Amino acid sequence: MTVILRNLRDRIAQLEGFSPPRLARTCPTGWPAVDGVLPGGGLLQGALHEIHSPDPADGAAMGMACRLVGRFLAATPGATALWASCRCDLFAPGLKAARIDPDRLVGARCRNSDEVLLVIEESCKSNAIKFLYADIGEVDFSLSRRLQLAAAEAGTTLFLLRPARFEPAPSAAVTRWHAESRPGGWSLTLFRSRGGRVGHWPMSVNVGECR
Repeated sequence: MTVILRNLRDRIAQLEGFSPPRLARTCPTGWPAVDGVLPGGGLLQGALHEIHSPDPADGAAMGMACRLVGRFLAATPGATALWASCRCDLFAPGLKAARIDPDRLVGARCRNSDEVLLVIEESCKSNAIKFLYADIGEVDFSLSRRLQLAAAEAGTTLFLLRPARFEPAPSAAVTRWHAESRPGGWSLTLFRSRGGRVGHWPMSVNVGECR
């Protein structure tokens, strides 16, 4: 790739709210095999990431999101995370198992997806929330791009948990994952990674271990 073409691609990416890994900060997931395919050795901070699940009640996607939020919080002393959802099944002992300090987590119980979106966008504008996790359904490409731009501008890392049926739809998310419970464990698939590689990993029951 020529220097001119590379610079052009970087410029287009920046207009879309994506900073090349050499210009941005990343946070390792703690799974060496996973971090090995991610640009910069971890998840890009100040970016939109999607975690898809076949069933809202499937604990794999929620467990993955909690682990990632916990690692981001541990790497950023004093930062606050927000959980926005229409659900009411956030399990406090599970948060502690993911090393999330309840004193550093704010919960927003929403009535519908419109309220979830409002919470996301207002949180990014406030600059008070550095890590945000939200349950949401349909998000078209224009909206995903708007969320990616808002996350990049505010430096807020945004995790969206979405139903698996939306995986084929285009999205401006920097990474897109599929997490699903399996007999004896769960599986993790990275099916889109901007600037990185995709991959699939069987995981043990212990959410902290790749097989």
